[in-house]
Amino acid sequence: MAYRVRIFLRRQDQNAGRYIGERYLQDMPRLRGRVAFQLGDTVQAGTVERIVPDSWQPVSELIPTVHVLQDGET
Repeated sequence: MAYRVRIFLRRQDQNAGRYIGERYLQDMPRLRGRVAFQLGDTVQAGTVERIVPDSWQPVSELIPTVHVLQDGET
């Protein structure tokens, strides 16, 4: 099952994330969990820092906003 979310993506050198739009996640987003999603021609991955609303449930019709800390470059 895919989960429709709105994503704010933050690089490690940024104080605030930038809105990148709606995406579909293959796995349910969980606080401090890992997510991966398509952004242009690349797959981005990171750690969920926040889900708004805090009380979001997967069975809800509400589209959650997911704040993601992007993986650093290695």
